[in-house]
Amino acid sequence: MDPPSYDEANLHPPALSPDALNIPPPPSYDASLASPPTPPPTYREAVTVQPDPFPVLAPPTVTTAVTSVPQQPGYIIHHSTQIGITETVQTRPAPTVVVVQPQAVSALGESPGVIQCPYCHQIVTTKVAYIPGRAAWCMCLLFTLTGLVCGCCLIPFMMHGVQDVHHSCPQCNNHLHIYAR
Repeated sequence: MDPPSYDEANLHPPALSPDALNIPPPPSYDASLASPPTPPPTYREAVTVQPDPFPVLAPPTVTTAVTSVPQQPGYIIHHSTQIGITETVQTRPAPTVVVVQPQAVSALGESPGVIQCPYCHQIVTTKVAYIPGRAAWCMCLLFTLTGLVCGCCLIPFMMHGVQDVHHSCPQCNNHLHIYAR
């Protein structure tokens, strides 16, 4: 390979001299920090509790004026203040209304549940009876078709997991809900 021509050599930047690679080190850590104008407070000064950091000079005064309304049951008295806030005071106490809503019957599932009976209106834990339903009979038919005839087809009638759940009230014995599988 031949060395480059004079024109080609002028196109490239000149090689760096060893003096160009000498970079001075950064200043020391202590020299770069400026000293604070005042020293920080001592521990005792920083921890002492001020007697009242947010003093209230004088509480605001409010004067009320009552509008002239006849004092009869059911009337409402309006108090107005100098600040411009209107406060409503009712002279007759409102009756307390308690609304008791029964739980939805559809919330009953596989296990006994707490519900208000719609017949006797008592809050009771339901009485549960497991009765073979469509799922138990389908499992029995499936076992019979697969050849499990000698007693194995009766297994679904003994398992609570495939039987329907009948919920009833223990107080009045009325039927409440059927959880079908």
